[in-house]
Amino acid sequence: MSFLGFFGFRSADQVDSHKALNAVQKANQSLNIEVSIAAHENWLTRLETYVAGHSTEALDPAQICCDDKCDLGKWIYGDGEKYLGEYASFKDLKATHKMFHFKASSVVSLCQDERVDEARATLADDMQKTSKKIRQRLLDLKGVAEG
Repeated sequence: MSFLGFFGFRSADQVDSHKALNAVQKANQSLNIEVSIAAHENWLTRLETYVAGHSTEALDPAQICCDDKCDLGKWIYGDGEKYLGEYASFKDLKATHKMFHFKASSVVSLCQDERVDEARATLADDMQKTSKKIRQRLLDLKGVAEG
């Protein structure tokens, strides 16, 4: 993805692109993108284990649905919002991350209601797509930060 495309710019305005690059550099000082990607991929594994009935974790849907409690969520609602909140791709990342937590909560709720087939389907389809989108947005952000 191009630098300007990440931020939703329609023209190559030097002032706007410099401002955006500065915002990314400031925002990235408090986010380890690789760790954030790994953490969300780990959630998929944890949920797969839970749905399969092999988990010893006591997962709480009410906690899981809170998208501001994990490290990425804290960053999104903190430095991410502060420095990047006006940009289209950040808004997309924020919305997708919120949906990820909602879907993860739904998977756990479905399992707890003994609707395992529905949980499995949500995990295999919606959760995989949402996770891939989060990963891609974070990689886009990393690409912008690295130039």
